[in-house]
Amino acid sequence: MTNLPKKPRHDGWTAQRRTTFLAALRQSGCVRDACRVADISSTSAYRLRGQDAGFAARWDTALANAKRGLIAVAHERAVVGRETVIMRGGKEFERRITPSDAMLALLIKHGVGGAPGNEGAHGRIGGRTGGRTADKVISWEEWQDGIQFDTAGKKYQAMAPSEVRASLDAKLAAMRERLDESDLRSINIRTGEGIDEEIIAAVLRHAGDDARIVQGRAPEG
Repeated sequence: MTNLPKKPRHDGWTAQRRTTFLAALRQSGCVRDACRVADISSTSAYRLRGQDAGFAARWDTALANAKRGLIAVAHERAVVGRETVIMRGGKEFERRITPSDAMLALLIKHGVGGAPGNEGAHGRIGGRTGGRTADKVISWEEWQDGIQFDTAGKKYQAMAPSEVRASLDAKLAAMRERLDESDLRSINIRTGEGIDEEIIAAVLRHAGDDARIVQGRAPEG
């Protein structure tokens, strides 16, 4: 009996689309970007992951490879450093190459010690976060896509990405209003009266803007 060609999957997950998705995931480490390249929804991707153990394993491997590449870049910036251009009077004044203490602290916090490849048992490599698998945590990219857990602990798309962004914008607007109101409060620097977390956050934000101006970069916001 002649072997008949397999019919395309009704959900659109052809062999070529799987290959495209996994290749993009291996390169970017971002599920949302991989879905965009493969022209498939993140909801469909997570559904297939839950149904196909082999696909889930290849997914984890792709994430592991991507994260090793990202850690290699982070390790280089932490130890070797990156070039910073100092501008004065609208002209280049100096170039510096300095290690990043912040990046090094981040690597230590995530349990990544030594050179890339020595992540250790507590690292966040291989599709795992600490002792939890990728199915048990929601990444920042997934949260932006409206992914949440249902009552059974399974991921599902609760809101459209546009709704998530609208909600985030509303929260940021409310935070800005509270910070503006804090400027009208009476505070005492010596005693600490009237100083709360919102005011501290505002001070840190302005300090960060000053540092960016010194380095010739535009302030955020």
